[in-house]
Amino acid sequence: MKTELPYIVIDTNVLISAGLLPQSKSAQVLALAVEHFVIAQNQETWHELETRIARSKFDPYFGDSGRLRHLVKIAQSIQRFGVSASVSVSRDKSDDKFIGLAMDSGAKILISGDPDLKDIKTYKGIEILSPVQFFESFSP
Repeated sequence: MKTELPYIVIDTNVLISAGLLPQSKSAQVLALAVEHFVIAQNQETWHELETRIARSKFDPYFGDSGRLRHLVKIAQSIQRFGVSASVSVSRDKSDDKFIGLAMDSGAKILISGDPDLKDIKTYKGIEILSPVQFFESFSP
């Protein structure tokens, strides 16, 4: 997929929240990101999204086909990357895959609600923003 739009990384909790609460800040952030960026994903981040969104605790929010519709919506706006960057930056090592993805894709922005990522703030030119920070910076 050739694109002139820049890449962006959005962590799993923001992507799931956007589907759970369609009027939420996360949903607004996803809509804004899809309009102005291409969402970077790799095998590790997509697997996390698929397995986390399948948790039964989300059943009341998604209904019968809501999960699939949400995943398809996201899938239509992504570019997949191979995993090559290996970093050890976050207190929660399971979050390092998002920083690695940003490095592999050349994304300059990572959107996360996770305190372990947000506390990093920036890493090698990658700005780590909360959904609110991103929305305030990029909304018209």
